[in-house]
Amino acid sequence: MCLRTRSTFLLLCLLTVVQTFDILRKVGSWNHQEITRTAILRATARTCQDTAGGFTMPEPLNTTTLAKACRRKKPQDDHFKKAIRVICYYNVKTDLSHFFDSKYHFDDEKFKMGKSVITEGITNVTDHVKSQRFDDARKTLGNILHTLQDFYSHSNWIELGNTSPYTALINPDEELHNIADEQLKTCEENCKDSKCGAKILQDILDNKFLTSGYFSIIRKKPAGKCSHGGHKDKTTGLGKSWDGINKDSIYSSHGSLHEKAANVAIEASVKLLENIRDKINNPDSFLRLVGLHEIKPKGSFKALLFSAFKDRYPDASENPDVTVTEKIDE
Repeated sequence: MCLRTRSTFLLLCLLTVVQTFDILRKVGSWNHQEITRTAILRATARTCQDTAGGFTMPEPLNTTTLAKACRRKKPQDDHFKKAIRVICYYNVKTDLSHFFDSKYHFDDEKFKMGKSVITEGITNVTDHVKSQRFDDARKTLGNILHTLQDFYSHSNWIELGNTSPYTALINPDEELHNIADEQLKTCEENCKDSKCGAKILQDILDNKFLTSGYFSIIRKKPAGKCSHGGHKDKTTGLGKSWDGINKDSIYSSHGSLHEKAANVAIEASVKLLENIRDKINNPDSFLRLVGLHEIKPKGSFKALLFSAFKDRYPDASENPDVTVTEKIDE
């Protein structure tokens, strides 16, 4: 087996055990690429609305219609598509580069560490843009968008009844509140119904304690804590793979809440992008970051592993056509 084929096979194997908003497309569910792409389009549209005279929100909202509404000429819409693919690539790559590191996924109740990943990343993206290092900025942006999005799928934020983003995750000066401590039990130990997912304790819900599922392919979770869930999660114990709280797809343990989690994740991603835009304080630099600019983003995609399934957008050319690649030249 040649080196490239072996690398491709390894990535394929890793993707089959990823526990996050899905990378591979599942019908009826949002994946990281779709969440990221939608957020970038919305944040870019708002930027053009604030800066471009006579702007009218296009319908449908896609890279081609938005470039036209922002009064950008070809090939800028192609540059826009490429920048989004690059950012999505690094979003996906977070699962492959930091698979076992809980803080990148808000697993194991690593809330403060996860917030640090995001807030430090925002600072780095801003610094990269101000120093004209746009390729580095897109890489970091993809990474932190992944972590932010995972919060809404892996924690109980949605189960607590929240319908808007947790702004403390992107604001350094805003404290995280009511995090469950190590000794606090958060979930019932067993779930006998394979369709119910883990049952979060009523005391946790009533008192608005923030928790997240534990995930491991080799070890068990602390007693009384929630599991992430899924057939690769071994924290639940043998034969109890449904006993988790993730909302990664409609087929997940708490899949009935997937749509709500995805919608809040999109809104949160927009807020993060707008936070970066405001810190940059230069609309043209922000538009270059997302690719709506006359300067083409660097990088060429090689060894395409997967093409995304057709998504909810009517224009087939607007599908996120790169989900994971073996290599991207920077």
